[in-house]
Amino acid sequence: MRSARRGMIAFAVVGAVMLGGHTAVGAPPTDDDVAAAQDAADAAALDVAGAQARLDQLRTELAAAERALQSAGADYSEALERLEVATAEADDAKRAVETAGAAERAARAQLAEAYRIEARGDGFGPLSVVAGAGSVGDVVADGAARRAVNRRVATGLAAHADARAAAATSGARWEAARTALDAAQAEAHRALDVAEQTFAGLQTRTAAAEAEREVLYEHLADLRSTSVRLERQRQAARDAAARAQEEDAAREQRENPPVVAPTVPAVPVPEATTAPSPAPTPTSAPTPAPTPAPGPAPAPVPTPTPTPTPTPAPAPTPTPTPTPTPKPPAPPTSGVSVGSAAQGQRAVAWARTQLGVMYQWGGNGNPGWDCSGLTAAAWHAQGVSISRSSRSQYATVGKIPYSQLRPGDLLFWADNPNDPSTIRHVAIASGSGRMIEAPRPGLAVREVPIRWDGDLMPYAGRP
Repeated sequence: MRSARRGMIAFAVVGAVMLGGHTAVGAPPTDDDVAAAQDAADAAALDVAGAQARLDQLRTELAAAERALQSAGADYSEALERLEVATAEADDAKRAVETAGAAERAARAQLAEAYRIEARGDGFGPLSVVAGAGSVGDVVADGAARRAVNRRVATGLAAHADARAAAATSGARWEAARTALDAAQAEAHRALDVAEQTFAGLQTRTAAAEAEREVLYEHLADLRSTSVRLERQRQAARDAAARAQEEDAAREQRENPPVVAPTVPAVPVPEATTAPSPAPTPTSAPTPAPTPAPGPAPAPVPTPTPTPTPTPAPAPTPTPTPTPTPKPPAPPTSGVSVGSAAQGQRAVAWARTQLGVMYQWGGNGNPGWDCSGLTAAAWHAQGVSISRSSRSQYATVGKIPYSQLRPGDLLFWADNPNDPSTIRHVAIASGSGRMIEAPRPGLAVREVPIRWDGDLMPYAGRP
């Protein structure tokens, strides 16, 4: 194809030269003319290939920027989750310190009352007990009352000490909770700043990419003698074909994970050993006989034909015992599934009511959603509580193979599918190969085909 194109360009160039009057009419093209035409064809082909390669590279760069934005959103959602935990702990610690403070104040008041009773005496002093007694029985009774006062003081002291210790413990817990809360708030602010900066970077990168694309489309249209609109359509088709090829391969890998064939151990074959030759029996040297007189030569004795030694039959090679084909690896054991198929269908129906609602950082529906906020709310509406962030949701829900996917199941994407801590996005499967998601800032909740790409986690999740 390229050689034919070169020939056509070479012919056109030579014809133009001839018509221009620089070469005599009918003169054949020179070697320099042909070489120049071929160089022009090569340069044009390189220009086309380079422009297409740059367009493909722009698509890859924008996809990477989208992934970075989703990761930033997941980081912020996770920071909010930790902030919620820290806030709840701080609130609980504050209530505990208030309760402990009230108990300590009550114990102090009781102790003060016991001391006042002892200080006043109220007839309970040692001398007053004896002087005011009318009989020995009165003395005994008054002594018992005195001991009761002492016990009250001792009890008040112990209660006050316990209350002070509890108040101190609660105060330390409250201080730690406030410190953790401050750290969680700062972390959430930092994560939000990073997310917003990442989004701004994506917007800038997208605008620059669109401008560069237009230049490349114009260049390709000029090289191919087409239009910018046609080149834009051509590249869109190339992008769609590339994505389809990637998704087909990823879907095949997810739905039919490769099974490693078992290794059959080699059966050792015993080496054949030859029996050692018997050692020759030593013979004594014969005594030389006297040399006889020469006589007639004896007739030659015929040499007997040796009997052929039969070739031993080869030992049969033992047939190895077939090893059963191993089953695919079992899904992770972490997480549990408590929802029914009917609840999954209703969760999808609820999620569809949110179509068109704009994405919001850390959104819980007031007014917008982020990806994990949408999935959590869809299942919460069915009475099933799952955690807040996409990463903790993957750890919480049961794991299922994609061959068992049903509406309501959750789909997760990660920078490294073998590391759940890198999960950046979650969506809810809606059936017929589609899903509902809150994709990213600037886009609304939507229902789209499932993205079967290499970032999809090895297993889906079932709340």
